[in-house]
Amino acid sequence: FREIMMLRNHLLLLFFVSISAVAYSFEWNRGVVQIDQIDPGIRFSKYGGLYSEISSEALPLEFSQLAKFSTDDPAKLFFRLSTCVLGKLEGPGKFSIEAFDHSWVQTGLLDDAFDELTRTILYFDKGFLFINSEGLKKASSIRIETPLGMVISYGGIFSIKLEEFKDSTERNAMIECYKGSLVYTDQKGDTHSLRDGNKMPIMLKDDSLKVTVIELDALEQRAVGNFNKERVDFIEANTYPAVERPTQVDSENRDSLEDKNESVQEYYYFPVIEQIKSFNPYKKSYSDD
Repeated sequence: FREIMMLRNHLLLLFFVSISAVAYSFEWNRGVVQIDQIDPGIRFSKYGGLYSEISSEALPLEFSQLAKFSTDDPAKLFFRLSTCVLGKLEGPGKFSIEAFDHSWVQTGLLDDAFDELTRTILYFDKGFLFINSEGLKKASSIRIETPLGMVISYGGIFSIKLEEFKDSTERNAMIECYKGSLVYTDQKGDTHSLRDGNKMPIMLKDDSLKVTVIELDALEQRAVGNFNKERVDFIEANTYPAVERPTQVDSENRDSLEDKNESVQEYYYFPVIEQIKSFNPYKKSYSDD
């Protein structure tokens, strides 16, 4: 009887350890942003704060808050995320970092080995955005929301150019895939795949959306080399900002800590992507009355 009870207790222990490991694996922890270059004229705002400008003396600048950037000028912004994403924004344009989180999944119930997952979500409105996501962890992704649809990549190099024509129903975009593959989902919900060496012109005029796929020319293929040359003088250009895996705590202690500390609540806050005036011809815009 004693052996049966010991076996039952051991099985119960394994069950509760496995439950806690699964619960821990679903926690997301905010990463780190590093700004390497931000030209004068680019407005910067941490989530919920006022717009300001970053001086060159403050670079490189690291922080863990969500952020927005916008400019009316042909200025450049270079950034990197602890989720292993490198990026460049060329204005005039607007983009924001909506999520850059890490999660660690325990690979065994009785060992200290963990696999890391990351998620990165950006919102991009206008201008030119270059992304290198080759360093993404396995099963991780980067998602970019735009007024013309959503782009998802699981580790590749690509760019998006969005043009806006004021007082016009026409909107144009260009997605160029230099390495890897990605999926573009339009506002109707239809998906379109793009692989390395190809580009995808997108045109929305009135209620007609046109998506095509053609090959990149030799000049367009130079974009990756040009991006690397622009970054070569940055401090430790090939490294990403580091984030430490937090110590595992049980749910009761974590809930008690969050109740007592408002900063922890803000740290785990995951906002809804900014609602904008949609260019979607298939449904009513957010800003329409």
